[in-house]
Amino acid sequence: MGRKILAVVVALIVATAIMIIVEMLNSLQLKPPGNDVLNDPAKLREYMANGPAMAYVVVLIGYVLASFAGGFIVTKMSRQVSSGTTLPLVVGGILTVAGILNYAMLPGQPIWFLVLSLLTFVPVTLIGHRFAR
Repeated sequence: MGRKILAVVVALIVATAIMIIVEMLNSLQLKPPGNDVLNDPAKLREYMANGPAMAYVVVLIGYVLASFAGGFIVTKMSRQVSSGTTLPLVVGGILTVAGILNYAMLPGQPIWFLVLSLLTFVPVTLIGHRFAR
């Protein structure tokens, strides 16, 4: 049981680190908003809605890489104690919930980005699981 929990935690840490790195690199293209924008929900929604599509595509690629890595790592770390898809599904589900919370905190993101990213986490985590087997 402990190995399974450790595998999920490590997979989530690696997935989060990948997302952070990609978003840091993306901040070179899309400058982060100032405090005046962050403190005003209307300005934040407008800022997010007017962001370049390429910036959102880069973030989506980061989500794909993070989900794949999460599925791969959780499978490799837990394959002695779990051979099914339960743990990759747990990682994908947690990443999906984190994505939903991200949209709640940063309103105004394009709908296409919202839909694609939420549909990305679980399937790509399963693809990472498949590659690890």
